[in-house]
Amino acid sequence: MKHRKKLIITILIALIIGIIVFIILHKSNNKSSDYKEFAQMKQSRNSETSTSQNKTTLSSTSEVKSALIENVELHATYYLEKVYVENNSYVAKREKILKYTNGTYLKAPYDCYIVELNLPEEEGKCLNSHYVKIQSKNVLTVSMDISEKNIEKISIGDEAKITISALEQTYTGYITHIGSTASNGKFTIDIEFENDGNIKLGMTSTVEISI
Repeated sequence: MKHRKKLIITILIALIIGIIVFIILHKSNNKSSDYKEFAQMKQSRNSETSTSQNKTTLSSTSEVKSALIENVELHATYYLEKVYVENNSYVAKREKILKYTNGTYLKAPYDCYIVELNLPEEEGKCLNSHYVKIQSKNVLTVSMDISEKNIEKISIGDEAKITISALEQTYTGYITHIGSTASNGKFTIDIEFENDGNIKLGMTSTVEISI
């Protein structure tokens, strides 16, 4: 009987010691894991900081232009009655550009400037060769030249900053086109951005891209 009690006590003591050792080891592993995670986070942040500090900003001046220029064809076989616009005039969306003799109108598809009028004489028949060339007021574009050593560092969709000198205001744009051939070792890229209503075509801008 005494022997059995000693055996039970010995087993309990061994079990308690085992539990204590397990708890100590588990805490030690957790601390080690937490430290590794902290070290990795610190290394990642240091890497991001280093990358940010090593970025180069490319800058260039550019004239603001319309990003959308197109010919609006007249309705063939209709006859022209009246023209409401002139070259370089501004036309808001859905405003009348011209009137046909049957009482219908050609209207502006969006806010635009009239670039060219290729029309028949009044009361003349409209042909497929007649058109009104317009350019958008709302979607604008600027361009800049990138050296051949930096062209691989940019991609379509990259962000750019456009500062309009006359307005002292900065806009965000995105690269929409990268030239496939170089001229004098430089490639031309196009950046599009939206007009807030204050920008006029032909204004001077400063374009900046970080690489």
